[in-house]
Amino acid sequence: MITFLKEKFFQLSKHEKFYAIIAISLFFSIFMIFFQPFGVNNYDPKESITAVFALIMISIGFYLGVLLIVNEFLIFPLFFKREIYRWQILIWLVWSNIYAATGLFLFYNLLGNWHDFRISSWLEFIFNFTALSFIPLTAIFFYSRMKQMQELTETKVDFQLEGKSIINIPSDNQNDINSYSLENILYLESEDNYVAIHFINKDILSKALIRSSLKKIDDLKLHPALIRCHRSFMINLVHLAQYDGNKQQGLITLKHIIEPIPVSKSYASDLLLRLK
Repeated sequence: MITFLKEKFFQLSKHEKFYAIIAISLFFSIFMIFFQPFGVNNYDPKESITAVFALIMISIGFYLGVLLIVNEFLIFPLFFKREIYRWQILIWLVWSNIYAATGLFLFYNLLGNWHDFRISSWLEFIFNFTALSFIPLTAIFFYSRMKQMQELTETKVDFQLEGKSIINIPSDNQNDINSYSLENILYLESEDNYVAIHFINKDILSKALIRSSLKKIDDLKLHPALIRCHRSFMINLVHLAQYDGNKQQGLITLKHIIEPIPVSKSYASDLLLRLK
């Protein structure tokens, strides 16, 4: 369990996060309108679905979407700038539920002239929202897992067939263009504020420096064959010769390279899944 929690977390792209937030907001509004849980329609003796009630639930769902957008796109980057691990995401989910439930609690009381502004009601909001969010979060988890497995199950043969792909590696200076054939790239190495690109040029080992970071390049998902194996290294699986190690750590040997490249604990598990 501890090993599982310490593994790197597979993140959705910004576009996928945005679509997920829209889906959660719509789910929340529709669920509240048709199932009317937690006594949201008790003020109506018949508890019927009126236009006013539906409009209120839709507005609350929209407000929830705004809360989640602020949370994911403004607050999240303040705390997570590098690799993210599963134990950190669990803490983030706890925070997100408390944050969103608190925002809905305040909005609900604002609409109701603060008639239920009590600590017990706030805690009940947190519990109810957490229970309701379990459904969309489970769906998002399975989507994320399926996408991760799809990327990790790309075979080495697939990489070789795509070996003529042109890889454009951007630098912090947008005027610089760094284009390489995938089959020529050996590995990328972090060097202070630069990234060293080690590649083959007419059968000669060469090196080029660009001003960027491995984190920025890794986030671009340039090609499935380019995979991070260490905080300072990204390798090209097209040139994989040997891997010695386990899910904790190891050493990668690449063709054309004498010195092995280290594989750290944070990346070993994902790398092994990719190699299977």
